[in-house]
Amino acid sequence: MSPIVIVTGSPGTGKTTVAARLAKATPRGLHIPADVFYTFPAYPISPYRPAALEQNTDIIIALTRTSAAFADRGYDVILDGILGPWFLPVIAGELRSTGLAVHYVVLRAPLEKALRRVQDRIGNEKDHVVRQLHAAFSDLGPYAMHAVDTGSRDAEAVAAELGQSIARGGFILDLSQI
Repeated sequence: MSPIVIVTGSPGTGKTTVAARLAKATPRGLHIPADVFYTFPAYPISPYRPAALEQNTDIIIALTRTSAAFADRGYDVILDGILGPWFLPVIAGELRSTGLAVHYVVLRAPLEKALRRVQDRIGNEKDHVVRQLHAAFSDLGPYAMHAVDTGSRDAEAVAAELGQSIARGGFILDLSQI
């Protein structure tokens, strides 16, 4: 069994880029981008709306179970998405009995940098979402030690640092405490 590494943060922090690099750093690396799962519902509710809570929870469960299946088969799973601390009870509930190690990494960048990165990809139509999620990730409470700044470093440097830290057991979650 291999660990699951969750790479999360608000939009524009480098989740997908860093996660892809982490996955490619190992022969059994597997990158699961959560965004793909949000394309599955035939009639999706925008995941940023309060009415999407049930849909989002179902998708988080599916992501977690998919990650566990691959990790159980020996893949080094890197799961990237907006998996804030508010979803950790759902994730822990799905993984607690598996015996899998789970690392939780929250990428952060200054708001203006995150806005620029998102605008470079899709324009400014999602500024309100970036602002909302940036604020949601600002107070991590007991998970503050899982935060990594990506504002002043490129994805390659962040991935290299994370790879070393994860290999030493850094960012591990105690699922029994969630």
